[in-house]
Amino acid sequence: MSLPAALRERGKTTFEPGSWRRSWLKTSRGSPVLIVDDDALVGEMYRLALVRSGYEVLVAKDGATGLQVAAASSPALIFLDIRMPHMDGVEVLRHLAASEGTRHIPVVMLSNYDDGGQIKHCLALGAKEYVVKVNISPADLAGIASRWIG
Repeated sequence: MSLPAALRERGKTTFEPGSWRRSWLKTSRGSPVLIVDDDALVGEMYRLALVRSGYEVLVAKDGATGLQVAAASSPALIFLDIRMPHMDGVEVLRHLAASEGTRHIPVVMLSNYDDGGQIKHCLALGAKEYVVKVNISPADLAGIASRWIG
């Protein structure tokens, strides 16, 4: 049976190319994960990788927005970039740890900087893990998420 015939049998009269891809992306389920990263391309790349692994994903473009989204949605995990303008990831981490509503959320720091002092500082502030972006692929985020989400 051809694809258009199969669609007609289901009551659909038109086929929109790429609609299967969009509907597949909309079927994400599971624990919500928040990505806070000022680089839109990186945020989207990570979002798609996590969605493909079954996670519901929220993306915030800066630290202040990340704090608002975290407070409003209470995600199961936050991936937090360190180098961002106005409010860096370390400051966001401090705010998350100080707030009664967000201190229970595990935070994984993401950075392109492999600085031992920075890593120790973030872990001391409550980050569960510190990941150097160049050492992972976007697909690796699902494995990291599964370590911290029950």
